Amino acid sequence: MSAPPTIAVWSPRPPSPSGIADYVAEQMPALGAHLDVRWVGGENEAFTADLDLYHLGNSPAHAFVYRAARRRPGVVVLHDWSLHQLVLCETVERGDVSAYLREMRRAHGEEGTFVGRQVARALGGALLPALYPVNDRILEGALAVVTLSRALAERVARRLPGQPLLHLPHHLALPLHPLPSRAEARAALGLPADAAILTAPGLATSAKRLDSAIAALARLRARHPSLRLVIAGGVEPGLPLEAWAAAAGVADRLVLTGRLDMADFVRHLCAADVVLALRFPSYGEMSGALVRALGAGTPVLVTAGTPAAQEFPEGVAIPVDPGPYEAAELTAQVDHLLSRPEQAQALGRAARAYTLEHHDLTRTAARLAAFLREVAPQAGAARETRARREALEGTRLGFYLDEIRPGARELGLAVSGLALEDVLAPLAGGAA
Repeated sequence: MSAPPTIAVWSPRPPSPSGIADYVAEQMPALGAHLDVRWVGGENEAFTADLDLYHLGNSPAHAFVYRAARRRPGVVVLHDWSLHQLVLCETVERGDVSAYLREMRRAHGEEGTFVGRQVARALGGALLPALYPVNDRILEGALAVVTLSRALAERVARRLPGQPLLHLPHHLALPLHPLPSRAEARAALGLPADAAILTAPGLATSAKRLDSAIAALARLRARHPSLRLVIAGGVEPGLPLEAWAAAAGVADRLVLTGRLDMADFVRHLCAADVVLALRFPSYGEMSGALVRALGAGTPVLVTAGTPAAQEFPEGVAIPVDPGPYEAAELTAQVDHLLSRPEQAQALGRAARAYTLEHHDLTRTAARLAAFLREVAPQAGAARETRARREALEGTRLGFYLDEIRPGARELGLAVSGLALEDVLAPLAGGAA
């Protein structure tokens, strides 16, 4: 039997602000049971491997991974569909607005240029970067793509038909065995044993709809006087959670834990009556906190229409519409779960059973290892193809190809399969 290929696994390490670092730390031992894997946690740690595995998320913490993936083709684990914020970090925040506008035009044509100008002036808000993903170079240059949700796998398949692709469900990792009961978890964390607890896990950001959660908390206080909202994690700088709570009259019912180690993080999931895993706008991410909450057997509310919500069948997680009635719907759903504990517990049991069956860490790591074994022999040829494409950057032919890409994409065509280089080379005077 041939020796397993060596795999360079590119990702930031814990305690990075990116949750992907925790994901990789959990996966590495299980993947290492099948392959020779080595973690590359920074550009100065790079080494030559048979295959590079790039974990990419929409965060500046992944900038070194992004640069490496552009230099040397490998397998991309696309944790977020939109890499817009990462590209902004690599261009505009480095003072190179022109490079950012070129990327936006390459990805979205004239409309991308217009939108890019607004975003570069800090006028785009949170929604435009979510609506205009900038992932084209990464996808087109990848040897293969791995996604953590079915929705993203479908998008990749439409963008690059025939590209080696794996939908790998986000694994479940819970460091406490056995899991504590709700009472045990609350006792360990110092939470009231008889309170109703609504928990929002992970770093609190503007996308997690915590303004709506606080509005729901205020509306529910009369019916559920013991209700508390626990933010089980840190808080994004500038997010006015305490001001929102004070304005709503529920400052005494807001609990901020700060950053937690993984054991206490899981205890908070077990201690909760209901977990909020809301995210809008969504960048196409799959939430590790969501998978852990489901695996802990706690009822979870998710934002409807997002890849995270679409990943699970009906009866596993409860969708909440992110529209103008979000707070009202959130209020109704939380009230329903708190008022009917037997139904809530049944939902939690179904969620845990589904997650244990479909998101097992050992099995997902084995699937990834098998996929990487299949892809590794193609790495050399893919690097040669990428080198030829890179040689066109900055040439007239390269410019023509970039101009055609958005139109071809609107027609559902993959530029890489149209042999456009041969067609356009005479118009460009060769590759001049």
